[in-house]
Amino acid sequence: MDVMGEALEIGRKDMVSLGEQEAEPSARNAGDIIDRICAVASNFTAKAKSMFPGKITQDTMRTIQSRIDDNINRLR
Repeated sequence: MDVMGEALEIGRKDMVSLGEQEAEPSARNAGDIIDRICAVASNFTAKAKSMFPGKITQDTMRTIQSRIDDNINRLR
């Protein structure tokens, strides 16, 4: 998916610009939404373990959480 002309390294500025353009929230509001989503996403492993105990391998959870963490870092 392309966001504001960026496909691989989508950053906070790109997401805030998209939010302002498409949904018309203020930059602060868009930033708050990004922060809340990042807070939830950062807890993926804990949530997955509690919802699906023993169903997802540690390697898979590590891989998914690593990708999530990479994306969160781009949004900070």
